Amino acid sequence: MKIRRNDPPDQQFDEGTVMTAQKSRNASLLSHLGDAALPFGIVVALLATWEAAVHLLKIQPFVLPAPTEIFKELLISGPTVILPQLHVTLIETLAGYLAAVIISAILSVLILYSSTFRRGVLPLIVASQTIPIITMAPVLVIWFGYNSLPRIIITAIVAFFPLTIAAVTGLKSLEPQFIDFFRSLNATPAQIFFKLRLPVALPSIFGGLKVAATLAVIGATISEWVGASQGIGYLIAQDTALLNTTRVFASLTVLGVAGMALFGLVGLIERLSMPWIYARPSMAWLRASQNPRAPAAAVARPRQ
Repeated sequence: MKIRRNDPPDQQFDEGTVMTAQKSRNASLLSHLGDAALPFGIVVALLATWEAAVHLLKIQPFVLPAPTEIFKELLISGPTVILPQLHVTLIETLAGYLAAVIISAILSVLILYSSTFRRGVLPLIVASQTIPIITMAPVLVIWFGYNSLPRIIITAIVAFFPLTIAAVTGLKSLEPQFIDFFRSLNATPAQIFFKLRLPVALPSIFGGLKVAATLAVIGATISEWVGASQGIGYLIAQDTALLNTTRVFASLTVLGVAGMALFGLVGLIERLSMPWIYARPSMAWLRASQNPRAPAAAVARPRQ
């Protein structure tokens, strides 16, 4: 690559800067591939050990099925039995999760700005988490009927607590001098919240969102064990009673993949919401291009 000598100075770029950005991007890609290869290798090793142990020890399928048998069950029962039940569970999970997000947002703001509310309600919120969630399902069925609403409520109850605590912790983590600085600029309370408190609290909030995402899947599944006639939890309970352990493991596999997908979706939203944290070194040219004082060498975009 040669520098075009006839271009204006602001259109010239340094070959070294471009190559450095390209190498950084390649190194980042290799790093991500390495991060994915390690857990994949561990899973393969565990499955191979599991398969060998089942055959060598001659374990009966109703006790512990082999991974190959679970895979066959996925092919047989997955499209017709497991996935329709998973669809029901995912709807309950997402509905309960969204309800938990809304409830947590309201509670965290009230706890942040009202000391009376914090002293009166926060202990009750903590106490609600000490009650075994499965014992609440029959009561909620009596109150709200034999439908999806009790399961959505249980999912929201399970998911909202860590999200609320994470949001309150993040919103209260701001140092007072920053608030004083904004007030010296005549910023309104709304401006202080949305332009200062909320951006600072985002890492903590998304940490709570990730934890709540996994708990929402667990809450929806457990709630289907009692007071449900459909859903992946109901299917697992029925297959457990029938000693159909192979399909139990197949259902758990699909449920685990769904939980990982929801967790990954939250992680993707986190990256899009906080680009200043997850910006890669290979994107240095883009950050520099937004700086009017940046030299042309730093602004030049590397070739793809």
